[in-house]
Amino acid sequence: MSELARKIAQRIESEGPLPFSVFMEMVLYDPEHGYYCGQPFGKHGDFYTAAQLQPVFGAYVRALAAALDPTFSTFIDIGAGREDLRESFDGKSYVAVHRDREIPKTKTAILFSNELFDALPVDLLQDGELLRVSCVVGEHEKTFAWHPHPPRDGVREERPSSRACLERAWSSIEDGHYIVIDYGYLQASFAARFPQASLMSYRKHVAMNDVLRDPGTQDITAHVDWDRLMNEACAVGWRVASLTTLRASMLSLGPETLEALYSLGNTQFRTLFFSFGESFDVLILQKK
Repeated sequence: MSELARKIAQRIESEGPLPFSVFMEMVLYDPEHGYYCGQPFGKHGDFYTAAQLQPVFGAYVRALAAALDPTFSTFIDIGAGREDLRESFDGKSYVAVHRDREIPKTKTAILFSNELFDALPVDLLQDGELLRVSCVVGEHEKTFAWHPHPPRDGVREERPSSRACLERAWSSIEDGHYIVIDYGYLQASFAARFPQASLMSYRKHVAMNDVLRDPGTQDITAHVDWDRLMNEACAVGWRVASLTTLRASMLSLGPETLEALYSLGNTQFRTLFFSFGESFDVLILQKK
């Protein structure tokens, strides 16, 4: 077993089977052995993000921010990762907020997150029962398994920490917008698209269903429940301004902006517009 697997197994032995959100938190964010301690991005990693399509993605986000507030001066990148957008906001105040860091208080700002919510730990509930992760003693080593059973048709996903993220963002500004870009679903389509939940692992750009295997060596992600997230946002105090596909959001900026983005890199533009355009959505929240 790896050091991380041993650490998880020891916690299960001490506390009993863990909610999947606890398992996912340790797998992704353990400060010493978690998945994100490595270099999972890009050609030699496990996946690409839109933020790597620079400078086109950064220019798109800046144009969208300007469309929401032509006079904006502060851009706050929540879950900034490698700070890929910093150069795109030259001349503005670019603030990178990394995991578990406080969002600075600002009177007016554009807040932004790219693929933040899909990486928040999720819990799985089957007929109202919380599915957990147990430790199984095999012939040669310990492995992890679902308790009391694996997800079945009709399973439901919940993100325990999503509302807290929305609350922190809301309380950080007096006025402004929050741009959330991610992949997700509306509840009306969930059962048909993901009968056994949207949880998925990625390794070397290959999707896998076994999210309990080899913790720390593969990404774990789940699609965003847009209905639930918007309801939580409204409960916090945000106003939902719009939810569109990424492609529709780009088109809304007008032909001149699209031409400018294309001129920055036609391959990047096509990837963003066609490959990511219908897979990703853009949620705009507003506080006034």
